[in-house]
Amino acid sequence: MQKTELKPSYYDQFACIGGACEDTCCAGWRIDIDKKSYQKYKNEKNPTIKDALKKNIQRNRQGQNDLQYGKFKLDADGKCTMLDEENLCTIQKTLGEKALCHTCTIYPRQNIQINQTIEKSLDTSCPEAARLILLNKNGIDFIEDKADIPTFSFNYLEQKDEIHDYFWVNRMFMIQVLQNRTHPIELRLLLIGLYMKKLESLPLKARYKQAEKLAATYLPLASDPELENIYINIEPNYIKQQQLTAYVLKNFSTSSNRFRLVAGLSFEEKDLEKTDILQNIEKFENFIHHYKIIYNDHELIQTCLENYLVNLIFANYHENNSQTVLSFFNYMMIQFVLIRLLIIGNLNKFKMNEDDIVNIIQAFSKAALHNSHYIPKCLELISLKEYSKVTQALHILKL
Repeated sequence: MQKTELKPSYYDQFACIGGACEDTCCAGWRIDIDKKSYQKYKNEKNPTIKDALKKNIQRNRQGQNDLQYGKFKLDADGKCTMLDEENLCTIQKTLGEKALCHTCTIYPRQNIQINQTIEKSLDTSCPEAARLILLNKNGIDFIEDKADIPTFSFNYLEQKDEIHDYFWVNRMFMIQVLQNRTHPIELRLLLIGLYMKKLESLPLKARYKQAEKLAATYLPLASDPELENIYINIEPNYIKQQQLTAYVLKNFSTSSNRFRLVAGLSFEEKDLEKTDILQNIEKFENFIHHYKIIYNDHELIQTCLENYLVNLIFANYHENNSQTVLSFFNYMMIQFVLIRLLIIGNLNKFKMNEDDIVNIIQAFSKAALHNSHYIPKCLELISLKEYSKVTQALHILKL
């Protein structure tokens, strides 16, 4: 059977800018080496590079599969030790692009095959990819064509017919609602939350059967002015938002200087210590209320957040044993709330032009989303037994 390919329209525009990148992907995190590449590096004969390779790679004893068989050593600044003084990869310069390991070949591309469709996307942790994703003023479009099969490894997810249909209905519903700009982004997320809350009330088998009908019922509400009345009646949970802010600013350990800068500046005022605003809920609320007017009226911020969420849904929402649409909704919501806090918290520091917004979202993506503890810790902070997971999310959504 002929495979198809589905990708955002900007996917093929991506090209690495190498040493000109403001935040190299060769620093700030572990860089895995697949088993095949690791063995090639260990046995490299080229006299120009063989000693450097043997010195600067090591086994990754905590690796969970052959793609994490080894890793590159990092220097004191967290950079890959195979970079030269111009931040260029000596492996690629000496041995060519084909000599790169799996991680360095595919990043920031993400590829997964779902049944007979190969889906391709980009990761916002790369500055150049983030610009392509976030700065689409008219929203993200997708292209479907005959598949160009990647030569490198990618994940495969097989979904049974009823699950696959359910997955498509949910994903298309979320993307269509987010790209309907009748309402602010929060109200669009509210509508998605109400849809999820209804799904949550149904038995599992009933969700599969009723999702399409339910989506068709809820989708017109994205253009309904009455949606605002529902949003007004939701009480904001500023205590949880303050706790999340405190964790983002004070308790998250990261080697990313870019993230530490934007997080550290958040919610600082000239006449206040940041510890004051994070210990006093009234000051925190006042700050939010003062700057949310600028945030709400800032078209570029709203567009970038929409595109971030659409890309997130396309790249990361799947229906399988470890993830459902309900767990994904919480995962998506916590990211939105955290990025919004970083943006609002810095509205008195930055002009929030294209460079500022891309910098904040890219720094968050690289530092937080590629850390296995960060999002689970944030979800733990908002966990309240008396609420459903969707209800929790709606209360931190409201400003």
